[in-house]
Amino acid sequence: MATFGKQVSTGGPAAKPAFGKKSAPSPMGRAAPAAREQLSPQALAFLQSERSRAPEPAPKPGAPRAASIPAYAASSSAVNPYAGQPVWGRRIIALLIDSLIVGLPVFFFFGLGIFGAAAAAPTDNAAFIAVLTFSVILGVCSIIYSVSMEASKKQATWGKLAVGAIVTDTSGGKPTLGAVILRNTAGRFCSNVIPFYIGYFIGLGRADRRCIHDLIAGTMVRKRAADGGPASYGDVFA
Repeated sequence: MATFGKQVSTGGPAAKPAFGKKSAPSPMGRAAPAAREQLSPQALAFLQSERSRAPEPAPKPGAPRAASIPAYAASSSAVNPYAGQPVWGRRIIALLIDSLIVGLPVFFFFGLGIFGAAAAAPTDNAAFIAVLTFSVILGVCSIIYSVSMEASKKQATWGKLAVGAIVTDTSGGKPTLGAVILRNTAGRFCSNVIPFYIGYFIGLGRADRRCIHDLIAGTMVRKRAADGGPASYGDVFA
């Protein structure tokens, strides 16, 4: 009797193949050995579909497990080949560089006049008004500088470019203009007003190195991988 998945040939003209397998007729008039039988295309397709449905076998006790890859690391190389691992140390250096790039020109162009006028006409509120005015001008200039640079093709300020870092979204792609504006306005304000700069140091305890303003805007700061490949975890504190 023919069975599922096989074709049995008796050598006679009346033999009918069964579903799934075929075998060449034997010169002795008997069915060919099973070792010589070949699966038909229909049977191969059936077996392949069944194997794909079968769950992966559980790992044996004591067997090494495959290293898990964080979602942000797995997706970044597919979205942006120049986005490496998230960084924290170099972004702090970039912040200091950007503060000098913006702060020095603002002080010489506006600060000298503001504080000079306050010193020439000293009143009870003159110093407070001078500091407040200078802070507002410095803040506006910093926002314009950061947004224009991070929303451009460079995705980084001059400070970040100097240390090899770029701003991305959580998938490693280019952040939207709205995300960049939110990052450098409300997000940066929250990071600066929290005492002892905890808004920045919170990124040191996170695997994705995101600070308060990154969490608010949905952004990340990553190493710029010049060779297009992912950076190693050893570069986080570079």
